[in-house]
Amino acid sequence: MTTWFHSTILATSLAACVAVGIASASIYSKVAEDAAPKADRLPVIADADTAYRTIETRMDGISVLTRMPVPGVN
Repeated sequence: MTTWFHSTILATSLAACVAVGIASASIYSKVAEDAAPKADRLPVIADADTAYRTIETRMDGISVLTRMPVPGVN
């Protein structure tokens, strides 16, 4: 019983690792045979003329991200 149980866990872990590997490879390749390439990536339409810095403010259970322009970088 113990051998069967551990074999099931090992087989499930191996299948999960293979699935994650295929999904990761599809991010990097435009044409994948086994998986479709990721379509949820946002395209860059235009670069900003101003440099920005992201500032994170943390409180209990809340994290606020604020984009602030960096002065003098234009």
